[in-house]
Amino acid sequence: MKATVNAQISLSSISDNGRLYISSKTTARDDTQQRNRRTVNNFQRAKSKKINRSLSITCAALMGLLLQPYCSTIENVSAFSVVKYRNSVDVERIIFGTAALNKVEKPLELLDQAYEKGFRRFDLARTYGGGESERIFGEWIKSRGVCRDTLNIITKGGMGEDKYGSPTRPLLTEEGLQNEVKASLEALQTDTIDLYMFHRDDPRIPVSTFVRWANRIVDAGHAKSWGVSNWSFDRFRQAYHFATLYGYVPPSGNSPQFSLAIPRCDVWPTTHSISDAEHVKQIEWYETKGIELICWEVLAKGFMAKSDLWPQEEIDPSTFDNLAEEGTDEWRVQRLQRAYCTDENYRRRDVAKKLAESYGCELSQVAAMYPLSVGKHISVIFGSSKEKHLSDMIDLEHLHLDDEAMFELAGMVRKKKNSSHQSALRDDCSPKSPSFIGANNVKKFVRSKKSLPVEISGSSLNKLVALCGTPSSSE
Repeated sequence: MKATVNAQISLSSISDNGRLYISSKTTARDDTQQRNRRTVNNFQRAKSKKINRSLSITCAALMGLLLQPYCSTIENVSAFSVVKYRNSVDVERIIFGTAALNKVEKPLELLDQAYEKGFRRFDLARTYGGGESERIFGEWIKSRGVCRDTLNIITKGGMGEDKYGSPTRPLLTEEGLQNEVKASLEALQTDTIDLYMFHRDDPRIPVSTFVRWANRIVDAGHAKSWGVSNWSFDRFRQAYHFATLYGYVPPSGNSPQFSLAIPRCDVWPTTHSISDAEHVKQIEWYETKGIELICWEVLAKGFMAKSDLWPQEEIDPSTFDNLAEEGTDEWRVQRLQRAYCTDENYRRRDVAKKLAESYGCELSQVAAMYPLSVGKHISVIFGSSKEKHLSDMIDLEHLHLDDEAMFELAGMVRKKKNSSHQSALRDDCSPKSPSFIGANNVKKFVRSKKSLPVEISGSSLNKLVALCGTPSSSE
């Protein structure tokens, strides 16, 4: 049986006889209605069957309990599902990426479409198109008369003329950094950047130096907040502790790779991923400190968007280490296939495809929902030149993967809970692959001081799953 849920499940969807009706009419955002809905849900929660309070529960699981008596029309579709209800995801967590903006035939029209559909945060970098992405974006702001206050601009720098993050690139200096910041502001035709990020780390430079440089940029009014991209957990934590200890503004974000597809190696030179289970505790640490994770390549460069891309039977792992000139198409494809074409990732793609087909979603939507469902402090960067793809991504605002879907995608098996509370939590999930974070299991997310002006909110619910694993070094 195939079912497609096209809109939120609201109070008005439930009739007196208990049947569930799904309305396809799109409604406008209404904060008052949202507050009323939360009040009703609290009332229904109190009336629902008694829950063992010794066990924690996630938002998705709670919604499933509340609606279980009414959902007989769709419960047989599968054991897991896509939950669709309005404003499930803060739209600010869906960021439009501009890495290939300079290659688009009509880039200004593409930005028009993105803005019209609801994108308000934009990710740029000084290296994208050799500065062309920033220039085009600035031209779009000026030519369209876009109100700057409606935009949230992220841009990155600090790599100089290097395009790919070479560890042997010329050493960054403060003068060079200030010149890049000035060039970005001029190209973007703005006085300040909402979030300025170091595009790569450089272990040759102490974290204290990066902190001081970034604070001078913030103090000068050139940026409202600062962060880093592709920094390891250890280096980021050192920078954060140094800043807080000595009274500096700490970094408010890190931008790692995070996707349903787990890369087996660094995708690009000097980049970092948090997709594997070993980073679970690190992801929690970021949340407790109010640090946003702005994740790139969430669709694994198309591997998790096109089910027929790189068929497994056509992939030859023996070619992964062939010599290829840096920057060529052969080099790019080789790195991508080496990172993403694994047995586990093909399994995950098959499950995501099944889930998408069952619920009338796109594969890309299921894949992007995966990191979004891990935590409220996680945002995703998405870029495309096709209008439909923009619609698919902005629709993530109303989509959410329930716990069963997250378990299935991660390759986890539910087990019966033991009598004791501690062992019940530990045995609740037994991974076929490494341990995993449950869906929407984080507290309300509030960014650190002087960070981005838009709050990302979430539900203050306890964790469903006791997580295993530790970060690379303990705090």
